[in-house]
Amino acid sequence: MPEASSASESNPTRAPLPALTPEFIAKHYPDQLRVVHVDLLHRHGERTPVAHRIPEISPRHWNFCAAGNRLHQDFLRAVDHSTGSAAATPDGGADRGGQWQNFIFKKDARSGSSGAVFGVTSAEAQHASDASQPTDATCGFGQLTDTGRHSMAALGAHMRALYVDALRFLPDTLQTSSTLYLRTTSYTRTFESLQHTLGGLYPDLPSASPLLRVHVRPSDRDNLFPDFSCKGMVRQFIKLNAQNLERRGDDYQRLYQDMLAVPSLRAFFGTEFKPGKARVAISVMDVVAPMRAHGVALPDGVSDDLIARVTRMAAVEYLQSAWQSPALARMQIGRLVHELAGNVVDAVQADRAVAAASQARLSIYSGHDTTLAPLLAVFGHDAAQPVPDAPADLAWPAFAASMRIELLKDTASPHPTVQPAWEQD
Repeated sequence: MPEASSASESNPTRAPLPALTPEFIAKHYPDQLRVVHVDLLHRHGERTPVAHRIPEISPRHWNFCAAGNRLHQDFLRAVDHSTGSAAATPDGGADRGGQWQNFIFKKDARSGSSGAVFGVTSAEAQHASDASQPTDATCGFGQLTDTGRHSMAALGAHMRALYVDALRFLPDTLQTSSTLYLRTTSYTRTFESLQHTLGGLYPDLPSASPLLRVHVRPSDRDNLFPDFSCKGMVRQFIKLNAQNLERRGDDYQRLYQDMLAVPSLRAFFGTEFKPGKARVAISVMDVVAPMRAHGVALPDGVSDDLIARVTRMAAVEYLQSAWQSPALARMQIGRLVHELAGNVVDAVQADRAVAAASQARLSIYSGHDTTLAPLLAVFGHDAAQPVPDAPADLAWPAFAASMRIELLKDTASPHPTVQPAWEQD
């Protein structure tokens, strides 16, 4: 079985996974319990920043997508060949992929120069010590990197070690497509994260394997995101976040002072990183976390501890409010919770009717930090707590973070058990 992945050893921005020791299996899956159904929800793997921000420290060119870019080109050539357009270009259709590139492999837009948070920030800026140049491995912004692909494959391998090898819940090889239900948002990084998770779960599938359908919903109907068209949710979200920032003003000030101590950041953060200015920590995190994840040199003074503090402050800016208001959490992610509850009900009914073959054993939902964060609030809320609040150590969900919701059957009891598990559990 795979050993535990330790985030602190090589990549503190990647979610750890528990070691599947005999003691772990005996504790969580005693002999009288049988797994009936599992919902696996995960954040995508490591990616590049969604825009070229903080050019004082970040590279202009992120060259961590060699394998991904080769996959994209191979896929686009196959699309051109199947649509009969390959003959239109001398190289067999590689250039014709442009018409499909933006549709299939979407990339987040670069930040403009409006300076809503970061003042004057040019998408083309490059600091003097940055020697990066465009190569065949250059990533788009918001793209899943090769590191992210490895992380998701490792998650899939971990699920195989648990549910195939240890528990014999899933078959060793896929015999029917109904074993799995696969969902992703429309972002390329989540689609590819799902692909590599599946590759780790079932590596080297034979060509005769059943065709798997991946379900994708239009963004305005996708319940893997909070529904920001709900005006009541947005009003309460903004109000609670502003209150949290005011309450944590001293922490913001301390973080601000520590940022000023970093010479390469002093001029930048001296004007932009202000207490009470919403979502600044999130935007800082979006740059420094991918830098740390991919081994890009950080300025002296930007330590793992400082990155951890930034991620905790980002949680204050965006995540803490869902813990404080169960009503807000319901508005943010209630539609998905309703679907997950329906999965459990369907699985119970299928099991009791001895019709489990028609019910997916494992459902995989490939989403984002904004998928997992409100779910943690929903499952972590304590109704007996007089004043709901977030845990003191609440931090942003790491790359490749995952949550499992397991339906277990106690062979000594007629009552099913639902067991949610965060990645370390």
